Amino acid sequence: MDIKEALETISDGHAIWRVGYAEEVCAALGVGFSEDLVQVYESDRHPLGVTMLHGPDRGVWSLDLARHVAERLGVEGQAREFRGRGSQAREYARVVAEKLGQPVS
Repeated sequence: MDIKEALETISDGHAIWRVGYAEEVCAALGVGFSEDLVQVYESDRHPLGVTMLHGPDRGVWSLDLARHVAERLGVEGQAREFRGRGSQAREYARVVAEKLGQPVS
């Protein structure tokens, strides 16, 4: 995984990433991964909206991953605060990209 893909990944505040993928994101951005990010999820198996066919499963919320990366790089405090998950994740990705000298998209 390259830095560009990792930055795109942390800019999504709504996804739940598999643990191995989240570890790859951290490695690409030069920060350590923390098992504290891992959560166990299980679908409610509602007939109108089953999101997981098998469960429970382990994963990492993308917004938590974005915040983690920003914290590890020491730039979390430079991010403006937003209410929406997507907006906040994009803001974390922006300050991380600036820290790493990457173009901000």
